[in-house]
Amino acid sequence: VGQHTAVEQKLQAAEACLQDARSNDGTKDLAGRIASMRATLAVIQNDVETIIGEALRARENLHPDNLIYRISTTFALGTAYMFQGNKTAASQAFAETISIGENSIYAIAATITLGQIQETNNQLNLAAKTYESGLHLAGDPPPPITCEGFLGLARIHYEWNDLDTAEEYGQQCFQMTQQMENVDSFASYGVFLSRLMLARGDVSS
Repeated sequence: VGQHTAVEQKLQAAEACLQDARSNDGTKDLAGRIASMRATLAVIQNDVETIIGEALRARENLHPDNLIYRISTTFALGTAYMFQGNKTAASQAFAETISIGENSIYAIAATITLGQIQETNNQLNLAAKTYESGLHLAGDPPPPITCEGFLGLARIHYEWNDLDTAEEYGQQCFQMTQQMENVDSFASYGVFLSRLMLARGDVSS
């Protein structure tokens, strides 16, 4: 629900409990879950080194049948590749996340992030369809992570000079940013809004 700063304390408490537990498949899987969650938190913090380290530890420990955490780990690795500028590896990881993730939150996030890659490659029509697919997958009401999908559509409609539609998508992004602790998304929205106001000649705003 976007309350990221509360997570680490709980992960540390869980690890403290595991120290006194007998090692078996269950405790090993729990260690993998903890590593997967830390990789996900590192995605929010743009911490590539931690993402990769925790994701590899998660893969080593997670039970083979624990699909939801394997999905989240694959998504985290894809994000790390994207931060490194390796769009090909990132796209492959996100495609894998979507294929095995079905309707999970990570499939939604992977779809939206794949749209971002397409947008940076100037494939605007394809990116718009991908963003729309991610938002459709998210349902109504959409979860906070969809803010980047709304913002991507806002940027694309700005490029198409459809400023009214761009503003509508921008407002939906803003509403999502109010529900989560993500400075990057809010800052990106602020940059978009400034460009929109300039395009309308409203320099003071």
